[in-house]
Amino acid sequence: MNALCIGESRLEITSVINNNLQDGLKLKLDEKMDNGAGIAGNVAYLLGKWGVETHIASMLGADDNAEKIKKEYENIGVKTDYIETSYDKQTGINLVLVNNNTKDNTIFKIGSNLHLKKYSFLIEPDLIVIDGSDLEASVAALDKYPNAKSFLTVIENNNDTQELCRYVNYIIFNEKSATEFTGIAFDYNDSSTLVNAFNRLKQKFTKAVILITIGNRGCIYAINGQVKIMPPIKENIVDTNGAGQIFAGAFAYGIVRDFGLEKSVCYATIASSLSIGKLTSRGSIPSLTEVSTYYDGKFGTQNNPNTTTEVEQQVNNLPQTEVANMSINPDNDDNK
Repeated sequence: MNALCIGESRLEITSVINNNLQDGLKLKLDEKMDNGAGIAGNVAYLLGKWGVETHIASMLGADDNAEKIKKEYENIGVKTDYIETSYDKQTGINLVLVNNNTKDNTIFKIGSNLHLKKYSFLIEPDLIVIDGSDLEASVAALDKYPNAKSFLTVIENNNDTQELCRYVNYIIFNEKSATEFTGIAFDYNDSSTLVNAFNRLKQKFTKAVILITIGNRGCIYAINGQVKIMPPIKENIVDTNGAGQIFAGAFAYGIVRDFGLEKSVCYATIASSLSIGKLTSRGSIPSLTEVSTYYDGKFGTQNNPNTTTEVEQQVNNLPQTEVANMSINPDNDDNK
């Protein structure tokens, strides 16, 4: 099994601060942490870390940051043959400031997206992951490999994203992008707003399996036409940056391993929940062993798709609740 991830690779610089940002504030950053980032980049890194043969297709600048990013991929086993070099623009940077008191983060994106110029992919991927940042390269891959499983993470509503949504098998929205696409604001005291938004997305993109991540409230999905929510596990928050990308990567792992929808959502939820206890998006990616061990402790080894061949076994004990019949509370006992 192998995966092709197409989209952004950037350098992420993370520093911890103890003050809220305000006009005139001067910050002294005593230390910083550098690592790769980008939606497609972090999904590729997680898949490589979890043992999937993964190829990353990104455009980077001709600079030291690009070399750092490529080296990081190679150290985890991600193949960089489809990384291209731009001599016109520098590698993009994300500057992330994490407030040690509030646990909020502020992200400054420096540099524009760089688009691939060559689409001569020579592999036969089982899975294609796209982040919406490179329309032409993504369409070329999806057209070339129509039998590959494919999914898209949606961050914002724009023409390129709308076009790509019509190609893929799986679409992951977050609350912001789901609201932009549907015009429905989420009210967590009125679960019908969540159901209506989900159903509107499903009606708009009938070909795809739809998921909506809703931060510390979990993920909305549907099984047999029944809309449900998978709540997260409770973890002490250190840094939430990258949790959504880790969810996407772990979900991609479940899909390429044929776990089935519900168990893939469960693995993704565990992975993203564990990630918020550590700093940086890439440095917080848990190991497959950590996620699998947590799953075993919660549901038993006999139900773990990573240790059993019966990956389509009926799930009887997952932490799920019908959205239509609940008012979501992130502090209720179901989230433990």
